[in-house]
Amino acid sequence: MRASSSITSSGGHDVTSNGNHRAASLSPSSHSPASEFSIISNSNSINNHASPKPTNITTTTASSDDSEHSRQNRRVCYIRLAMIATLVAATSVVAAFIGSYVSADERSNFELQYTDSVSKVAEGFQHRINTKHDVAKTFSAMITSRYGNTVARARDTNEVCTTSSWPNVTMPDFQEMSEGSLHIAEGRALSFNPIITQGVDRDQWEAHAAETAWMMLDSSSSSSNVKRKYKRHKRLVEPDPDSEWPNNRTISFGIYSRDSDGNVIYDPGHATESKFEDVMVPVWQISPLETNEKAIMFNLHSEPNRQRALDDMMEYKVPVLTATLQLVQDTEVRPSSILFYPIFDSFRNSTKRDKVVGSVSIVFSWDTLLNKILPDYIKGMVCVLQSSAGQTFTYSISGDTVTLLGRGDRHDPTYDKYAHQVHATLSPLRGRLSMSRTTQRKFITYEMHMYPSAEFEAQYVTNRAGLYSAGAVLIFLFTSVLFLLYDYLVENRQKRMARMAQQTGRIVEGLFPARFRERLYDIHRGDDNGASTARRSGSTRRISANASSVSGGSVVCSEAAARGSVSRASSTSEASADDRDGSSRTSVLSGGSKHRGSTLPSLSKPSLSSKTPLSVRRSTSTMGSAIRSVMGLKIALTQMDNHNPLTSDNSGHHRGSMAGGYFDDEPIAELFLDTSIMFSDIVGFTKWSSAHSPNQVFRLLERIFWEFDDIAARRDVFKLGTIGDCYIAVTGIPDPAYDHASLLARFALDARDKVRDVCSSLDGEAGFEGTAALDMRFGIHSGATVAGILRGAKSRFELFGDTINTASRMESTGVGGKIQVSEET
Repeated sequence: MRASSSITSSGGHDVTSNGNHRAASLSPSSHSPASEFSIISNSNSINNHASPKPTNITTTTASSDDSEHSRQNRRVCYIRLAMIATLVAATSVVAAFIGSYVSADERSNFELQYTDSVSKVAEGFQHRINTKHDVAKTFSAMITSRYGNTVARARDTNEVCTTSSWPNVTMPDFQEMSEGSLHIAEGRALSFNPIITQGVDRDQWEAHAAETAWMMLDSSSSSSNVKRKYKRHKRLVEPDPDSEWPNNRTISFGIYSRDSDGNVIYDPGHATESKFEDVMVPVWQISPLETNEKAIMFNLHSEPNRQRALDDMMEYKVPVLTATLQLVQDTEVRPSSILFYPIFDSFRNSTKRDKVVGSVSIVFSWDTLLNKILPDYIKGMVCVLQSSAGQTFTYSISGDTVTLLGRGDRHDPTYDKYAHQVHATLSPLRGRLSMSRTTQRKFITYEMHMYPSAEFEAQYVTNRAGLYSAGAVLIFLFTSVLFLLYDYLVENRQKRMARMAQQTGRIVEGLFPARFRERLYDIHRGDDNGASTARRSGSTRRISANASSVSGGSVVCSEAAARGSVSRASSTSEASADDRDGSSRTSVLSGGSKHRGSTLPSLSKPSLSSKTPLSVRRSTSTMGSAIRSVMGLKIALTQMDNHNPLTSDNSGHHRGSMAGGYFDDEPIAELFLDTSIMFSDIVGFTKWSSAHSPNQVFRLLERIFWEFDDIAARRDVFKLGTIGDCYIAVTGIPDPAYDHASLLARFALDARDKVRDVCSSLDGEAGFEGTAALDMRFGIHSGATVAGILRGAKSRFELFGDTINTASRMESTGVGGKIQVSEET
């Protein structure tokens, strides 16, 4: 064995520091078999000033990975923003489209329903006017047929006429005849009104009326209904003793009218404002009699509105309408009118010979022309009735119900653009007579203006557009929330995976140095570019070329390791009993040999396999590189486990791609010519640990080795592993370093000081008594070493060769608190 020496520290020891170099004097040690000699190390040997180090591509790779990761993050952020912007834009567009479409559809439906309602109202309105006209015309023709033609024939033939002549005519059974006609006309009253001339036939007609009044009270029928009617209307011919004037007025009183105060007076027979001032038109026969008996003998020509219509009828011999009236039967405002149809004395071909001898009048209210026209679901149709006399009333139609909104035009001007107009025109005015437009303008005419209302519009134009748009927005928002939630969960999952990958990556980096990991990946991911094959071939050639330069016993190659030919040298030092116990620990550092130390790396600190600056080694690796490391290693290890020659099926065939029980590709191994290996062991640990609990033992070891790991990171030292209380470190592997010996020596000095500080600090704590007495010894040797991944059931990174054996002997033959190095170091 080569001579070994102890490096002692300054201040009572043999190591001194002087300016640019450190002098190490090696004195004879009772524990060393070597003779006394001295070695002067130059400034490159142990120098506190950091020497230039080879450029390491790890920093560049990490920086490149970080930059690529940042670019990927930015791209993901841009895509996420673009997706959110797209969702917002799509939401806005779809919501606007849905709102616009639904609104337009509702508006179209509203306009369609309104147009249909207008058509119904206009058609029904004119139809009911025509119906009233036709009923009056029929009734007029019936009276003329019964009385007029008979009188005219007798007059033309000079025969004796047994029938009453105009105006002294009374129709029998008038109530029965008019009942059906009044129902068809939807009128409130139907009457026969003769035309009487003052001073000519008034006296005769009043006498005729008194004589024929019984015809309205005919009690010849034995039916109880007729007898009740007779008793009820008997007061028309006999004064009611229980009533006062004018309620006890009878038909014999004659034609009457009302003065300006509304009092009943005997009509004077002169209408000074009329073209026919001596004409009177009394109500003679009327239906229904029950509600209109007080109207009998009332001179219609005495009231201004009726007078104008009657003058037009007598002058132009056409049916006419009065201006709107407020009937005495109505306690509330209810616009009504009277249709006057002329009764002619006979049916002659020449209209010039026709003489108007009376009229048929139909009293009606304007709301009856509008009810039961629209279906029940139509609400709020507004109709404005305007007469040429300047009267205006506004109605609202909702299905069968017609409501008077009041006098004047009360429609909402907002709906002026929807206005429709229909004229209430009587048939004769449309073509029976040839009249000038000026003449037609003299008649009382009516117009109906129709509008929708807010109520009508609300049935069709609803808030559905807003609801549908809001629904679309909510759907998109829900989708967006789901997308963002999914994105968040995926990102969070990726972050967790990244953290797990980073943590696992540290373990992976500790298990296999970077350069060996990449080669391991290349083998098992099946690269087609041949790069991995070239690297493996180059490595093999380098091992073969350099093997001859190593002394015969200095390097233990794979074949020797497999045979287990390398064994640990026996310790000749006078070690304590607990140290001898430590020497019996088994190691897997070289094939089949027993050594202290383990190739299992630390799991609590990041890998120190690269000689990158500390800031880079401690930085968090990117997610892509971490996951790539973990997944690649997982695939590699799985495949290697499948290729395990020791594992076979029941048939004896090996799993995986094997050739003769061995791997069919080249081993992952390299020869490192310049390396330094350090073994360290706690003196007195076996005795101390036997007196303390497992938790206290592990707390001590974790505290010490944690500090060692931190020093290793700062000193660019690769931690090979630990076994028990033995800590193993190496320099020059996996990245070559020409100052590997000084790097490891500085690490050993720092570690020796740190273990003393830790043991002293723990000595005062409960359960850690006696730690101050613990110390650590170190052994360092330099030389060539074979390193590689030993594949099998549990693949691991291994070091082989005499260098590691010698380093172990340097430690085992050392002294606590001392760092024993070999001459080669």
